[in-house]
Amino acid sequence: MKCGCLVVGLLLALLADSEALALQLIYPLDGNYVTKSNYLIVKGGSEPELTGLTIEINDVKSDLIDLSSSTYRAAFGDMLVVEPLFDPGENHIVIEGFVNGSTMAQVTATVYYQDRYDQALPTSFEREVFHLPAREKPCVGCHNMSPEADDLSSPDPDRNACASCHMRMLNETHVHGPAGVLECTYCHQIDSTPNKYQARSGDVDLCTECHDDKLDEYQQEEFVHGPVEAGLCLICHDPHASSQPGQLVMPAYDLCVSCHDQVPKRGHVSTSSSGKGHPLRGVKNTGDTGGELSCASCHNPHSGVSSNLFRWGVKSRMALCGKCHQK
Repeated sequence: MKCGCLVVGLLLALLADSEALALQLIYPLDGNYVTKSNYLIVKGGSEPELTGLTIEINDVKSDLIDLSSSTYRAAFGDMLVVEPLFDPGENHIVIEGFVNGSTMAQVTATVYYQDRYDQALPTSFEREVFHLPAREKPCVGCHNMSPEADDLSSPDPDRNACASCHMRMLNETHVHGPAGVLECTYCHQIDSTPNKYQARSGDVDLCTECHDDKLDEYQQEEFVHGPVEAGLCLICHDPHASSQPGQLVMPAYDLCVSCHDQVPKRGHVSTSSSGKGHPLRGVKNTGDTGGELSCASCHNPHSGVSSNLFRWGVKSRMALCGKCHQK
């Protein structure tokens, strides 16, 4: 019996040492998919302390990242947080840990970057979910991972627990109102399970709590754009912030042709002697929306009175053309 206890004790000690030695990819995990290429979090272990790391993504390898200075160790311990450059689709990650130039550890992972919400996902990848107790554990030394309700809705970035990691997502030109004042808990639940901070409801139910005027508009129109009818607001709009007007997830033309990919391959509306159709971008919009011409200059992206979702409430192509081309 004593011998058995000794073996178990030795095994536990070895496991503890292996955990200290282990080079871990904390986020994202192998076999998961992410919708943002914003963080890659590595824990280097402490026995011995790694003096450097390299990160390789899809055969593109970084220079040696120096972790050896006392200043770095005092600030970040054995953690490294970087912003990766994931490619859309599969990303093969290789992280190597070094001590004075010698390779001491290696970890590999394959993650999937879903850069568009309408992009089909391979069934072999699971959604990346971070806010679980076991996942949060490595972060408690620097971050408040068990905040009170007031700490999650404070407009002060220095106090708001969400802002300590997620403030960077608001560094865009167009910021959603609640996100801009750090009202994170208006949309996210504090006590959701199994992972915390899930959205309170699906896209359309949550969005139309504030944007009820849009819901009224859709219900009065005869034709509704497919994603809108399906309640998939986040296919086109970022709920936090974006560099594009209307918090679009990409420029209007790129967003439209990501689904309507046949449109730019043929002359649109009319074909001139040059074989080109109506311009879709790159020229000034002479209609009432101003700015650069885009698909939304002629088509309402949400709903309309015609199957083509023409703007201004018109039903015929000639009436639409007459809005800009008056003779």
